[in-house]
Amino acid sequence: MWTLGIVLILGYYLSLLVLLGTYAAKVWIWVKKKPVNGVGSDKVTPKTFLLAAGDILFFRRLLSVNDVLWLGEWIFHLSFVLVILGHLRYFLNPVPQWVWALQPFGTVAGYALPFALLYISTVKFLVEKKKYVSSYNFLLLILIFALSISGLLMKTVYHPDIASVKTFVMGMVTFRFGAVPGSALFIFHFALFLALMVNLPTHIFAAPLVLIGARQREETLSRVIHEK
Repeated sequence: MWTLGIVLILGYYLSLLVLLGTYAAKVWIWVKKKPVNGVGSDKVTPKTFLLAAGDILFFRRLLSVNDVLWLGEWIFHLSFVLVILGHLRYFLNPVPQWVWALQPFGTVAGYALPFALLYISTVKFLVEKKKYVSSYNFLLLILIFALSISGLLMKTVYHPDIASVKTFVMGMVTFRFGAVPGSALFIFHFALFLALMVNLPTHIFAAPLVLIGARQREETLSRVIHEK
């Protein structure tokens, strides 16, 4: 299990490098982007920030165009964030109190996540009757659904040794190689996690920057039209 542990840990470092590098490139492009045709602003006003925060936290733009899909998308993204925050207990030592306080919410989110994915799929394919889905989006759907189901199975049926999991993950984040826990389901779950890191769409992290930029352009355009 030592060899497999080394392979998985090296895979984690590589996946994290790809994720952070891609996101850093997106941020760099956003920072360097110049206003187009004078529409844009270098300053983020409090009004712009609050409006963008509403867009980010509540998906207001999606709500205005598709309230049926909005429900599933909002529950999915909220559940996804809570599940990730709940998993911080494996990556931190000591574990902050706020992480422990989020554990009940993370548990509920873990059950809600696959149902939210099924709801979104139902709306898109049965209600909106979309006939095409990109292979990339299909891969993401399968990865996240498989991650959520394997996580629930470890939570309810096939319990891995939590102490071994904690030791393995803490060794990984502190650059110490160690044996992977002796659970085939955990190894499968962790491999899915690495695959998701590499394939995670950068717009998930770049979305706040994009929405702030959109609100900046709207505010500047509104001011220009008002002045004219």
